[in-house]
Amino acid sequence: MVSTLRQHTTGWLFTAFLIGRLATSAIGQTADACITPAAPVLKSDRMDICRGESAVLSATGCTGTTIWSTGETGAQITVQPVQNTRYTALCRSAQGCLSCFADVVTIRVNTPRPPVVTPSASPVSAGDQVTLTASGCSGTVSWPNGTTGLTTTLRVDETTTFSGAICTVNGCPSVGSVPVQLLVATPTRPVVTAAKSAVCFGTTTTLTASNCLGVVRWSNGMSGATIASNLNTTQTYRAVCQVGSARSDSSEAVTVRVLPAQFTPVMKQQTFTNRCPFQTIDLTQAIPADPLANPAGQWLFRYTQDPNGPDVKSPMAAGPGSYFLYLKTNDGCLSGAVLIQAERTPCQDGIAPCISNPPRVVAWTDSLNAERQSVVLQARIGGDVDELTWSTTGTGLLTDPKRVPSRYLFSEADRQRGSVVFALTTPDPDGSGPCVGAVASLTVAVPRIDNALREVVGLSKKVFEPVWLENGEVELTYHMTVKNGGQHDLSNLQVTDDLAEAFTASGAKIKAVVVNEFNGFRVDPAYTGVAPYTNLLARGQTLPTGGVLGVRLRVRLNVGEARTLTFSNQAQVQAVDKNGMVCRDLSTNGDNPDPDSNGNPADNDEPTVITLQSLSPEGTVFIPEGFSPNGDGINDQFVVSRVPTNTTVQLKVYNRWGSLVYASDNYRNDWTGTSNQGGIGAKGQGLPEGTYFYTIRLSDGREYTRFLTLSR
Repeated sequence: MVSTLRQHTTGWLFTAFLIGRLATSAIGQTADACITPAAPVLKSDRMDICRGESAVLSATGCTGTTIWSTGETGAQITVQPVQNTRYTALCRSAQGCLSCFADVVTIRVNTPRPPVVTPSASPVSAGDQVTLTASGCSGTVSWPNGTTGLTTTLRVDETTTFSGAICTVNGCPSVGSVPVQLLVATPTRPVVTAAKSAVCFGTTTTLTASNCLGVVRWSNGMSGATIASNLNTTQTYRAVCQVGSARSDSSEAVTVRVLPAQFTPVMKQQTFTNRCPFQTIDLTQAIPADPLANPAGQWLFRYTQDPNGPDVKSPMAAGPGSYFLYLKTNDGCLSGAVLIQAERTPCQDGIAPCISNPPRVVAWTDSLNAERQSVVLQARIGGDVDELTWSTTGTGLLTDPKRVPSRYLFSEADRQRGSVVFALTTPDPDGSGPCVGAVASLTVAVPRIDNALREVVGLSKKVFEPVWLENGEVELTYHMTVKNGGQHDLSNLQVTDDLAEAFTASGAKIKAVVVNEFNGFRVDPAYTGVAPYTNLLARGQTLPTGGVLGVRLRVRLNVGEARTLTFSNQAQVQAVDKNGMVCRDLSTNGDNPDPDSNGNPADNDEPTVITLQSLSPEGTVFIPEGFSPNGDGINDQFVVSRVPTNTTVQLKVYNRWGSLVYASDNYRNDWTGTSNQGGIGAKGQGLPEGTYFYTIRLSDGREYTRFLTLSR
């Protein structure tokens, strides 16, 4: 690690705190002989850089040796961070005394996120033109072929993987886009099968086409690998497979035969009249009284000779005309149609048809959407009704006043008024006669907009400094914060995080995963980060009003074969509110689930991105930037690796007050974060989490002075 270019990969290096004088055991002098030097003053020639650029840090005011948080020494260093990084330093006097940490200098790395590239089609035929579209870039997109803009077109002759689109914002380029595969395939003749080769009249069958990598086009104009068709006559089907601009030969024909009506219902009478004084005709008289005369099933009355046509609204109070009666057997087959004639005979002092079958309507609210400020109106209609009309006292938009259901969008005036009255009316069925149309009304309270945000849950996610291990492995620690920002408790709380999408998709290998919870919540022991085991929490837990849950997730990766060292990760939280509605939120980068403090975490969803520096070259002594001694078997010891054979290691570790907390003259990679110095608590006691200062001296004369992070 010492010989690498200083590419710092974390958003922070350590928290500033005072370091006093070194303990007597650290420098071999009395405390009174050590005078604490002044902290150096830090400056940078550039506070904002692009990825790949460098900045020069300088320190003044140190009369001894300046030790930087990167582990380097000297009055000036050159750094090349790959994301926003904070730097500090301290001054070590000739006597070995340490100053306080200098004020932090932050170098901001302006690295835009790479664009997301989507092909217009895949697979395609050899020689086809494919348009690539880039999204997610607020600047200029540059393509590998030298063009710029949101789209580019290229000819594809064989299966290839496209990558390398760059997003440039304010002169700073992103890394290349994630690879996208453009598949070239030759369309093959599809194989068509039918769920049934023979079906009943008026029923539906399913047809499926296989052996096609593209789009299946059917002879009846439909498309898709599977279609459903309602059949009244025998049909023959063929299909072709289309890949890009090329089509395959037609499939073998598949015929689905429609069985003729196996029977015609036995009817004793097919013409019916009204019975005075009523002027409507009861069509149900046509149903045979003897249930054994026909197969068991359901009788259907239709206006036309189409078994799938509209039902007769009121078969017991129909007007004069021709109707068709079907029997749908219990096995789903329809009989042949029976023509029924309904005739009206004059009646002295007859009762108007609308009296015996008056219009009837009932209206209600189907659903309210507070976020979209809309309501869906529903109704049930009966009797002698041919049309209907919705009306309202509001000033909003009624999307379809002649249909059920209908949708209404509330206006600002509606919101100020607080409620809207809706009426559903049917026309007068007999003009000047004794009947009147039906009317139903309902009053709907306008939902308050803030109700849509009242029951909310928010999630944030930040990543700590990565810890490099041996063999191309690195440990990333994420901290997630879940907050109930609503007015009531949230039940069935769950946090999901798909690590395979974040890491495996880029070629990194997940070696181990550890989840730690805070505030008494239970973790799901089955969590691996790979579907279907992406739930972090055990089921059935509740987050109280104003409650905050912290989850720490540690992931050990092997990035030796990764296609990129930039990884983007985003988790999701969901819970159920008191009304049974599901609240969701995608994580946003940082500590605060609602960084803009507008009460709506859902409008903050910045992914958590980390870019790792390259590994140290083989042969260089490897010293990790931290470790996590918590007994989980992962990174529990502070391991110094790649030490030459027959070389001994001397390790001394100091806390933030400059006191020696651990020392070993022949270190064997066995420190587990405990103190072995009697002056600092009891020997063997676990040290608290935090940043520590260490010196390592090798018997071959090399010396390393740096900082490490201890986390549990």
